[in-house]
Amino acid sequence: MSERSESNLDLMFYAVASYLTGEFAYSGELQAFWMAVEGSMTVRKGLNKAGNLHWFHAFCLSVAAGFTGGWLGFFLMGLPSSMLFNDLNFAACIVAFFLVNYTPLDLGYKLLNSLPCQLLTVTFAQLFRSTAIAKFSDTCHATFQGKASSYYPMVIFGPILYPTLLGNWGGFLLNGFNGYLKDGMPWGFQNGFFTSTVYHFLVHDEKGPIGTMLRHTFAPLAVALGLDTHTLGMCFVSGWMQLFGMLRLPIMMGPTFTPFTFVNYTSNIHRQQNGQYNVNDSATTTNGKGKKRKRKPKAKID
Repeated sequence: MSERSESNLDLMFYAVASYLTGEFAYSGELQAFWMAVEGSMTVRKGLNKAGNLHWFHAFCLSVAAGFTGGWLGFFLMGLPSSMLFNDLNFAACIVAFFLVNYTPLDLGYKLLNSLPCQLLTVTFAQLFRSTAIAKFSDTCHATFQGKASSYYPMVIFGPILYPTLLGNWGGFLLNGFNGYLKDGMPWGFQNGFFTSTVYHFLVHDEKGPIGTMLRHTFAPLAVALGLDTHTLGMCFVSGWMQLFGMLRLPIMMGPTFTPFTFVNYTSNIHRQQNGQYNVNDSATTTNGKGKKRKRKPKAKID
């Protein structure tokens, strides 16, 4: 490979790493805006589909759908909410809500509902979530330094649960505890547990066997890309979330797609044994006469 080709390849890897870690111009603004768009579009397509909600009710729901983690997540660590000191987030909520609901001829909604804008929404909303997972895990790990049990050289569960809950507060608030969990483990928990666990052990576990094994596994990739462990961990989380954010789009595999099918499979077996669920016919129910009828899905915000 020529020196020029190697230089171009290095620049490409640098650009990808910069994007996945959110280290580029106007990164904060773009993440805040498109996260707010996702919240407003979720409410517009769901709870306010008929357009009968008062504007303030719809606005509060839109803020909650996009940023509940930002409101509530910090409280577990006794920290001030970023929604109170980061003007970008709340300003983005106002702008996005107006564009989605109150532009002439509904042009804002039609534009933001187009495929290119759907892709932009997923891209930057997932980047917002992935960088937050890394920051929350780092914060929790730093806070609990020196408080590990005698069984492992660092605190394990706190820096995993703290960022995992970040992406699930909205589901709890808008659907209720039972409503959010009644169909099994939501995608927010599946994704959060996996990415937070890999990140925490890869980046923070300097002495334990799990972290040592992960770094040894990823070492060739880190060396090839010239990345330190922290940057590699962020790239992994962000790359994973970008990939599955796209795969879960309606035009791809759909919002019910998950690589962790075993998570809900066991709960489905339990419900089937209790006569509550037919694992081979999850999309239909019977009307008592042996005939199947479509089960109407309830509106739910993940």
